[in-house]
Amino acid sequence: MFGRRDRVPWKRNKSGLARDYPDLGFLPPGRSAWDCTLACLAYGIRMDMPGAPPDLNAWATRHGIVASESYAELGRSALVLWHGTSRERADSIAEHGLFHKKGLWTARHPSIPHSFCRMRSERFGTEGAVVCLVLDREQLVEGADFEAENENIVRFHHRLPPSAVEYVLVREGIRFSGAKRAASPCPWPKARFKHSSGQWVPLQQPPVRFSETESFSTLSEYLRLCILELFGQLNGVAPLELLSALHSLVEPPDCLRHGEILELLESLSVRIQKVAKYKLFMPNQEV
Repeated sequence: MFGRRDRVPWKRNKSGLARDYPDLGFLPPGRSAWDCTLACLAYGIRMDMPGAPPDLNAWATRHGIVASESYAELGRSALVLWHGTSRERADSIAEHGLFHKKGLWTARHPSIPHSFCRMRSERFGTEGAVVCLVLDREQLVEGADFEAENENIVRFHHRLPPSAVEYVLVREGIRFSGAKRAASPCPWPKARFKHSSGQWVPLQQPPVRFSETESFSTLSEYLRLCILELFGQLNGVAPLELLSALHSLVEPPDCLRHGEILELLESLSVRIQKVAKYKLFMPNQEV
């Protein structure tokens, strides 16, 4: 079913993968941008769905990154915003905060700043980055502190301190930049594999610990455990959410084959449910 697609796993393939999996309609043409791109799009999937907004800490930990204590403490008062910039500027923002004399534009949906920084990267030949901000909505006054230009765009009139920066997303990964890490949830375990005797095996001596009760000895076992964890967290799993997490967790990325991953997801699912514009795989009775 997926063999032909797997021969070119890192190329844009709208006529193949995206026909069956709409959330994979855009994939970066090269590996180097996947961490930033897929993580933004994966968070955005939950923004597009009805109901409660996505949990920032759950999103971070399933990408192998520590959780934010600031986000955890603020609870429902937490306002999560995203800002697109250059890689060089992102390093400065994490250290000194954000300011622009014409106003500071942020977005509730990460796909907006990601599109902006990607466009500028292609135009000027620089690397883009996306900064994730966490603010206390109870401390902000519309008109005095910011203007909501529409339901997604928020323009601030003043500087935002570096303490507001919780995560920086660059081409090769996500960096935690917050002042304090939350004790829970814990980051998902990352895994490194090597190619031996025609298959991918863990670098560590197997079995390798995945959680307090689970371990893995092969790549397929690790993939299965990740899918089961996603089913435990989310009400249905979109393929892009799975690929985003795996790309952040697994080294080298060359061992990840789209077809094998999607077929395993299908085998653990009982049906597909359409929510918003996405197809969500629902767990079967075995799961």
